[in-house]
Amino acid sequence: MNPHSTQKLGRTCESCHIDTRAVGLGRGSVKYINGDLKFIPALSSSPDITGLDHPLDAFVDIDGRPLVHTSRPGLRTFNREEIKRILYVGLCLECHGDFNDKVMKNWNPSNPPEPCVNMNYR
Repeated sequence: MNPHSTQKLGRTCESCHIDTRAVGLGRGSVKYINGDLKFIPALSSSPDITGLDHPLDAFVDIDGRPLVHTSRPGLRTFNREEIKRILYVGLCLECHGDFNDKVMKNWNPSNPPEPCVNMNYR
């Protein structure tokens, strides 16, 4: 999980809002089903072998439940609301990726627009 960069230029919008690894879910894809985001992991683990009931590269699940512990003070995973707000923006980026776009200019995190009917989340 690397939400920050140490380079001169900032990350692209897509590198955070579409990449499930950026929010700690691990590799996979997100689907918008019945008004809710669902995560489909690319890596799975066998509880019989690993003792884990979550993907091997996940720090947190889609509901914000931390799956790993860290020793660094103050370090935490994103919670459910943060994950959903971050990934929800990604639903619109494919068609509305420019800050001058009306959708992005009027974006209200507390009341985001409904996804377009043409939305296709990777």
